[in-house]
Amino acid sequence: MKRGLRSLGIAILVLGVGACAKSEGRSPEVVTAAIDTNPISLDPRVATDALSLHVIGLLFNGLVRVDEHFQIVPDLAERWEHPDERTYIFHLRRGVWFHHGRELTAEDVRYTFESLRTVGSAHAAVLDELQKIQVLDRYRVAFHLKRPFGPILYHLTMGIVPADRARGESFGQEPVGTGPFQFNRWEQDDRVEVKAFADYFDGKPRIERLSLRVIPDATIRFFELKKGTIDLLLGSLPPEVMPLVEALPGIQVARVPSSNYTYLGFNLRDPILSDVRVRRAIAHAIDRKGLITHLLRGEAIQATGLLSPQHWAYEPHVKIFPYDPEKARRLLDNAGYPAQGGMRFRLTFKATTSELSRAIAEAIQYQLSQVGIRVEIRSYEWGTFYADIKSGNFQLYVLTWVGITDPDYYHYIFHSASVPPQGANRGHYHDAEVDRLLVAGRETADWSKRKAAYSRIQQILAKDLPYVSLWHEVRSTAYKARILGFAPMPGGDFTSLKDVRLASE
Repeated sequence: MKRGLRSLGIAILVLGVGACAKSEGRSPEVVTAAIDTNPISLDPRVATDALSLHVIGLLFNGLVRVDEHFQIVPDLAERWEHPDERTYIFHLRRGVWFHHGRELTAEDVRYTFESLRTVGSAHAAVLDELQKIQVLDRYRVAFHLKRPFGPILYHLTMGIVPADRARGESFGQEPVGTGPFQFNRWEQDDRVEVKAFADYFDGKPRIERLSLRVIPDATIRFFELKKGTIDLLLGSLPPEVMPLVEALPGIQVARVPSSNYTYLGFNLRDPILSDVRVRRAIAHAIDRKGLITHLLRGEAIQATGLLSPQHWAYEPHVKIFPYDPEKARRLLDNAGYPAQGGMRFRLTFKATTSELSRAIAEAIQYQLSQVGIRVEIRSYEWGTFYADIKSGNFQLYVLTWVGITDPDYYHYIFHSASVPPQGANRGHYHDAEVDRLLVAGRETADWSKRKAAYSRIQQILAKDLPYVSLWHEVRSTAYKARILGFAPMPGGDFTSLKDVRLASE
């Protein structure tokens, strides 16, 4: 990480000559934000990458949405009924207008979901759970399920598109929604511009225009913030840069724990790692607090499992494995791996070529060496690395899950039937009780029953350690003092921009 800090410092020294806090001349009602990647599509039915979905959240509304505690709350539907375990009836808000001037109706809802297969949507799997979608009248639509399916409401957060405008391939480039902002223009790999929608049902945004500039390089994002040409950073910055950001005059930094979950993954088919005593020893050998302090500069909180503490289904009472190298050594002795010449066995750790990935791997390599485990690090470019992880060609690796909403993600990651390509159980974890609870959690819509099922799942996984939980990132957002009312969201979405106002008001 020191190399990255030095290179950034050199870049700032070179680029900063002549830089000042004065903004380039532009209209004061325009807010310019930096994002770190280019969107792929702005069609909510097609988009799967995080950045596209975040921009889509400004332009579209779903029937329901997820709040800061990852609970489902009304959005386009002002309320819904659940008369039986297989039926949901949604009552739409009246007077909701699409950006092209037509009122939203139940037919738009039906069309949005029934068109998922025709547009080749990755979200089309939800249709496998539906018997039919029934338009009851202009403002009521019913979803009839084939079987009880607890996560269904999370699938209905997808943005609703207008049936009369969303039939062409160009819709993802020139979207029309009901959101607080309407599409203005998109210059590929440069910027996306949106403007306030005067007829938004929840009130017109306070800022007239929003320009999202695509700036992939973290050094340039910092420089542009310092120079004053951008108002806020929606793209991330390396942790070591945040002290430099906080030192900039007229810049504020807001932090919120994110739902992103970083973990150490095991291949449970490996003869060494299949022994839970070895996995527990490794957990005790890793100083997670030290990694967070020194590698992430404190920009994370320790994790106990997949769900962050702000999630409604989070279970705090689980077994933890605090940093204790001596206990790790005893566990390895008991597992039949005595230290011989200071070494017990070898493991391979796969990492990407990114500097942070390599630094994490090297830190864990050193910590495991202190208990007699020799680790060989193999670094690959992202495509090769990810292909190996998906195919099970690994012993150890570190990755981050993002976008965790419904706890049904546990089924995708840990159910014994979810091994690739059916799911992401890449380590081939298997536990009969977890399988049963995962099915129970998705077959009921009763929130208290779901929470009980997932609480028990978290307790079992914390003891079995198919993953060693490392941390949840802290999401940091830097912005000018003239930006008022901005609150970063745990999921990283941009929706709170509709509540931003400018100090000049």
